[in-house]
Amino acid sequence: MITRPALLHCLCALSMLTLVRPFRTPHHIFHASRFTHNRGNQRLAAKIDEAVADANSISYNNNRTVTIIQRGSNHIVALKPPAVVCHHSGWSGSRAKMKRGEEPEIPMLQRVRDAIHDIDTRDMATEDEHPIRKVNLIHRLDRGASGALLLAYAEDGDSDDDSDSQASKKGDTAQLIEAMKSPDSIKTYVALVRGEGILHGEDFKKKGWFEVSRPIKDEGGEVKDATTLFNFVAGQAEDGIDQPRISLVLARPKDGRWHQIRKHLNGISHPILGDSTHGVSKINREWKEQRNLPGERIALHLGRLQLVPTENFPEGIDVSAPLLDDMLNMLRVYAPNVLEEALPVLEKEGILVEAKEKYEVGQYTIPEELLQPNVFDNRDVEILEESKHYVVVSKPPAVVAHHSSWTGKHSDPNRRWKENTPMLQRVRDKTGRRVNLIHRLDRGASGCLILSFAENQENEEGEKISCSVTRSLIESMRNPDATKTYIALCDGDGTWNGVNYLGRGWFTFDSPVRDEWGKSKEDAKTDICFIASAILPPRDDDSADHPMEGRKISIVLARPHTGRWHQIRQHLASGTIGHAILGDSSHGGRTRTNRI
Repeated sequence: MITRPALLHCLCALSMLTLVRPFRTPHHIFHASRFTHNRGNQRLAAKIDEAVADANSISYNNNRTVTIIQRGSNHIVALKPPAVVCHHSGWSGSRAKMKRGEEPEIPMLQRVRDAIHDIDTRDMATEDEHPIRKVNLIHRLDRGASGALLLAYAEDGDSDDDSDSQASKKGDTAQLIEAMKSPDSIKTYVALVRGEGILHGEDFKKKGWFEVSRPIKDEGGEVKDATTLFNFVAGQAEDGIDQPRISLVLARPKDGRWHQIRKHLNGISHPILGDSTHGVSKINREWKEQRNLPGERIALHLGRLQLVPTENFPEGIDVSAPLLDDMLNMLRVYAPNVLEEALPVLEKEGILVEAKEKYEVGQYTIPEELLQPNVFDNRDVEILEESKHYVVVSKPPAVVAHHSSWTGKHSDPNRRWKENTPMLQRVRDKTGRRVNLIHRLDRGASGCLILSFAENQENEEGEKISCSVTRSLIESMRNPDATKTYIALCDGDGTWNGVNYLGRGWFTFDSPVRDEWGKSKEDAKTDICFIASAILPPRDDDSADHPMEGRKISIVLARPHTGRWHQIRQHLASGTIGHAILGDSSHGGRTRTNRI
């Protein structure tokens, strides 16, 4: 049985990684009990507890529940809490990481699916009477944000439906996405920002709704036009720790650019509280340490969603998500006058400060395999070979080579410690010396990893080791005469579109691949050799419609000529070869096959 997220594996035999000669010398909720670590917080403890006790609002907690604020025959609107991703991606880090008693991260997509199933099956004798219905995200909210999250039932939600109904369901997701993008649809966010609403003598609070148009870069670095409407409802000046500078702002983005509201507010010197990417670190740290702002909270909340009518949704969608108690308590404790002044405007704009009705609440589950201890984070390192200039180690799966933007920022420790300890740090701790990576392996991959000992180190003879070792090894790794041999277990029996790859021996596959930003890279070559295949015996729970799914497996050797992003994975999963690596959910791997 396949038990690890990916099986791409660099052969752990040093003779299979051959370098050329050039090199010369052979790393939430407000509560006073969390406030008492300093004197300034102690004097506010009673005040905060009183506000929390009186708050008739919705809180987010850790009891594995999801609040459904609206549900129709084809759509669901859930109340997303902060510190939860909408779906897993390269930005969300490790799924199964557990430290300090924290549970594995379960995204909203899975939470809502399980919660709806829980609500619908409570009065049934057995859950088998009602299969789990899949859901699709219509839009996303940042991990630290909260508010209304719209989803649609997926096209295969009810297997018993007739074809006409199925055809209708296939259009629900597309229609809602189009409605979300319509210029006549309105998404109203509530933000708490640093600042009193005055910039260069201009009082934003007197302007009502005004427009900010400023190009911003997307996550790939491409500049795109973006326009956001803002309404600075109320604000206050600073007067000691009990009265910080803060404003309540409504925002309506006309476009769906990456971090658009956050960037535009920062551009007018009023960054959102808790925004470590586009805000002010000193202010965020002050709010977290002295005013108990949760670590992964961005004070941004999608308060109302108004979508234009579509064919399948003739009345459109209009739903309000009540503010969560953490943002409300920030106002009640530190800016009560701001909250009082803002209430009439919030009511006029249809923003719920407190829930006015009882919502459905369902539970989600955590797969048992994710609750198992992570055996790969024992921080131990198997050294395959070591010299005075470099070290070769065996990298296990589910471990990153080093921290990067994909694993979070230093300023966000709650994100970082969800990752296994990276190889760079493990090798440093094992050898007691600073090391540099010569190359990388994907998080889910395993095998040989070469590192050099960093410059300004002394060997046993007191000689200085030059940084030229690192540079020379990197050049050697890139040399066309260097050989990197990977072994992969792939989904398939060695034949695809009438071609029997098992009988071809080594062949060169030359095909463009996409980099991590989606741009095509023409120069990408890989030598590939199918060496064996097998059909695994059937399982009791095999699908009757797809009896061979998850049973075909091939052993493939691969030698990349170039070092493109996920090059081997993209080439093997391509339409020409059709043998995705088992466990690879990003490039062609079938979800059901990987799950089996």
